[in-house]
Amino acid sequence: MVEPLRPPEGVYTRRTFLRVAGYSAIAVAGGGLVAACSPAASPSTATAAPSAAGSVAPSGGLASPSAAAVGGDFNIFTWGGYEGSGTIDDWYTENGIKLNAKAISTPGGIPPTIQQGGWDASSVNQGDAEYYHEIGISSEITVDEVPGLAKMLPFFRDGSLFRIRDGVYNSVPWTWGPIGLMLRPDRIPEGSITSYFDLTKPEFKGRLETFDDPLNMVATGAVAQGLDPGALTREQLNGPVRDYLEQIRPSLKILATSLGDQINNLAAGDVDGSLVGFAWGVFEVKKLNVDAYFLVPEKEGAFGFCDAVFIPPDAEHRANAIAYCNALLEGDTAAAFQGGFIQLSTNPEVIEQALPEVRAVYPEDLDVYTNDTLKWNKSYYDPAGEFATIEEWTALWEEVKAQS
Repeated sequence: MVEPLRPPEGVYTRRTFLRVAGYSAIAVAGGGLVAACSPAASPSTATAAPSAAGSVAPSGGLASPSAAAVGGDFNIFTWGGYEGSGTIDDWYTENGIKLNAKAISTPGGIPPTIQQGGWDASSVNQGDAEYYHEIGISSEITVDEVPGLAKMLPFFRDGSLFRIRDGVYNSVPWTWGPIGLMLRPDRIPEGSITSYFDLTKPEFKGRLETFDDPLNMVATGAVAQGLDPGALTREQLNGPVRDYLEQIRPSLKILATSLGDQINNLAAGDVDGSLVGFAWGVFEVKKLNVDAYFLVPEKEGAFGFCDAVFIPPDAEHRANAIAYCNALLEGDTAAAFQGGFIQLSTNPEVIEQALPEVRAVYPEDLDVYTNDTLKWNKSYYDPAGEFATIEEWTALWEEVKAQS
């Protein structure tokens, strides 16, 4: 019998999600997982202790054009674990950088917090990277500053989500992965699910869970219907996407309020499978002595997430932010981050150093995977615009989940 783990009281950060699930390294989850807004925050000095494995002194990471300027304070507002406490502590020490980190609780809190000023860097999901630049909270970053940008997989290097023009980006995309299904083979045998619609069959009624989040559930509905969650019209949202979500709703026994709860529910046998699943979640279930597998449905594929670092235009310590971006994208530091997450780098040179068990989660051809297999959500905020807004996504999911 699996003893459910209970989350501590207080704000959930990405580190908390995996601490609840029993993960002893740095936390990880897809950017943009929660749609609600959080209150603004101010910098606070990070006090996380180094991990048991120690931290890494990198073979690089300094800002190419202005290495002499690196040092002093570095104020970052990011997901817990992404700042590198316990992972690259030696790198911060060697470069004379004092890390002052504050953890993001929800993506909605990022813009108002950055607009208060005082931050040198923050995190953005691919769905908001262009929007953040449009509203003026992210500045241009060049390949001269971060040479690793030119080495990224073509999807991240050449696509419009991050690239503004040749050699210039709105942020530095550095970690990515798929969002699919987490399933128990003793309940749902491997090979039995090839489509999201398989899970809407009557035999799955009351057997599944999902993370209670409109962004991810609407994106799931879009992918299930062969639609692009990065360009979803109102007609598509209120037509085929609603149709799928209403079909899957009877299968959803639990609407989990945290990623840690998803893992606990699956391991405890309360559910047989989970939508909005992550590869790292399967590793966590297995740590609880329960077998599980991660699946991207063969028929429709899945959607992905990519987290990036952006630098506010008024960043006081830009050189430190650039150095941090380089540390995430190249060298031993990038490999150390990748090793602590069940995700991959955007840089093929770093991917080559991935742990075999992590690399095995992904197919061999990553160009096809990122360009064709995975879809990528994008957020819209203009109610008069061509595409459905995040507010409309939220309203739809609230209506569907209220159905019994």
